[in-house]
Amino acid sequence: MNPAAPKLSAFRYCKWRWLNFRRSWTDTRADRMPSWSRLYLRAYLRLLGLSLVVAAIPLLGLSFELTAAVVWRGFVALPGGVVPVLVVVFGVPAVVAYRWMRPVWVDLVMVRERAIDFTGGRFNTRARESFSTIIGPLARTLNALAERMERLIAAQRELTNGISHELRTPLARVRFALEVLREPGSATEYESALASIDQDVTELDELIDMSLTYARLEYSSLQSNLEPTVLALWFDSQINDAALLYTDKEIVPRVEIDAALRVVMDKRLMSYAMRNLLRNASKYARSQILVGLAVRHGNVEIFVEDDGAGVPESERERIFDAFVRLDRHTGGYGLGLAITQQVLRAHKGRIAVTDPLTLPGARFEISWPVGTAQAAA
Repeated sequence: MNPAAPKLSAFRYCKWRWLNFRRSWTDTRADRMPSWSRLYLRAYLRLLGLSLVVAAIPLLGLSFELTAAVVWRGFVALPGGVVPVLVVVFGVPAVVAYRWMRPVWVDLVMVRERAIDFTGGRFNTRARESFSTIIGPLARTLNALAERMERLIAAQRELTNGISHELRTPLARVRFALEVLREPGSATEYESALASIDQDVTELDELIDMSLTYARLEYSSLQSNLEPTVLALWFDSQINDAALLYTDKEIVPRVEIDAALRVVMDKRLMSYAMRNLLRNASKYARSQILVGLAVRHGNVEIFVEDDGAGVPESERERIFDAFVRLDRHTGGYGLGLAITQQVLRAHKGRIAVTDPLTLPGARFEISWPVGTAQAAA
């Protein structure tokens, strides 16, 4: 209330309270304020009805055995008469209903306030931890929803900022090439400008494709295409494709699995992740890339090791963030490893950069559960 407002008389205050009480009972709108009086009165009446039924059963039995008049005289003979009995019958359910429903009501109001905050976009707020078996799971679900929404909003902001930054360079080159095409100095300059535009459009198409792939992996689990796959055949196809693309590098495979082993995975997404690792290794390797495959402790384990400069230990966590590039001279957009990490998360696996074991460069390790592995028919 406003402290400057005149105080209400006792009659007007009671009238105001009655009107609020009646409005809470008659308002049927979906957005109406919840009513503590309605919740408490319902709980009290139900407990009272239950207690009356429980008390009535032995009284009826006694009435049949001793007659109702004898039972009534017994109540009247009690200290204080019938009044203490009525106080117990009507008072105990009132206290129990309050002690039972008040914590639930407080938790409901808290959850409602947090839900209103989330509706308004304030996902940094959290529902208070509740130990109620009724409200506790709901509060934890709301907090998980808020954390998920915060991550999605941060990823969207990061993706938008990264794309807008990466678009500037190819667009600037296209604009420059268009200026050249308006007044070309020679046929060679004209052809060079066209080739530059073609290359920039290809880069833009690749950037959009990678950004959409990253966004799809960020916003959904993408595990609907899991299928049993012959692991050795899939691995061989990845190595053969890389050998055709990176002819200046020697790719040495090490396979330590049964050739007939099948594992459950999304073949398209895992191929995308594997190509990213091999492409990264080809950029930084001097001459050799070592790729290993094994199954240990129920997990598929693959490593890619090169003889390049390696990854500084201080940067081994940051390189999995979107649009992070340690070397701006090698091309790319810094999305490859971020996409690979998302693919492994979708498979409940992991990716890490570790110290090299054989070659002096970087060593990337990925692993994910085998799933329902079986021998190929």
